[in-house]
Amino acid sequence: MAEVLSEPQFQIFTHSKTGVKTGRIYFPALFLADYHVLTTQWLQRKEVLFTPQDLKRYPDGSFRLYFRTNNSLETEYLQLIKPLTGNK
Repeated sequence: MAEVLSEPQFQIFTHSKTGVKTGRIYFPALFLADYHVLTTQWLQRKEVLFTPQDLKRYPDGSFRLYFRTNNSLETEYLQLIKPLTGNK
């Protein structure tokens, strides 16, 4: 049986030659159903940089996003999930 994810899955990748870091977040459909407004607001943050080529949509409504930022990748991810954890 497949595992159903209810929270985004976050990873950081470092390019082996350039050292440039890129964040990857998988947004599961279940998370998007509950938090589509939160997700949309986060994607519209000027600090979160991506192009249409950085986005892959899946038939179940989930999607994967590669993004960059001038800030810490982890800090930007924490901005997304902060409302879910109740941390301020």
